[in-house]
Amino acid sequence: MDFYKKAVVIFLLVVFSFILMIKLVEPVIENQLSNIFADKKVSKKLSKELINSTEDFTPEKREFYKNIIKKLYIKWKPLIDEAITEGQKEIDSKN
Repeated sequence: MDFYKKAVVIFLLVVFSFILMIKLVEPVIENQLSNIFADKKVSKKLSKELINSTEDFTPEKREFYKNIIKKLYIKWKPLIDEAITEGQKEIDSKN
C-alpha cells in the first residue's frame, strides 16, 4: 500500500510540474505568435497603402517614388553586378 501512495504522489507531482511549465511558457509563445501575425498585418497594410497611393499618382508622388527607386538602384546595383559576375564565373567553370 505504501508503494501505491508514493506512486500517486509522484504522478501528481509530475502532472503539476507539467502544468506549471506550460503556464510559464505559454505567455512567451503567445507573445511570439502575436508578433508574427502583427508583422503580417503591417505588411498587408503597407501593400494596401502602396496600391492606394499609386492610383492617385500626382507629380509630387511621382518625383518622390522616383527618388526612392533611384537611391535603391544606386545602392544595390554594385552588389547585383557582383552577384551576376560570380554566377557567370560558376556557370563557366562548370562548362
